Amino acid sequence: MGNENSEAIKIPAWQRTYFLDVKESKKGSKYLVFTESRKNKEGKFDRQRIMIFKDDLHAVVEALRKVAPELGVNL
Repeated sequence: MGNENSEAIKIPAWQRTYFLDVKESKKGSKYLVFTESRKNKEGKFDRQRIMIFKDDLHAVVEALRKVAPELGVNL
């Protein structure tokens, strides 16, 4: 779909790893890809991806700020 702009940010967690990548579409629109990767019982990696477009990022960040205190986290 798009071209890579920068290196992925890798976030190691307990039994999974998260990656944040900024991508650019063929038309020049930038978007964020949030990937969760974890090993399944067969030893292969399952990946789930969410694409967040530039125009939606502010709303997503605001929603995270609202729910973070429920998890005991200050952003």
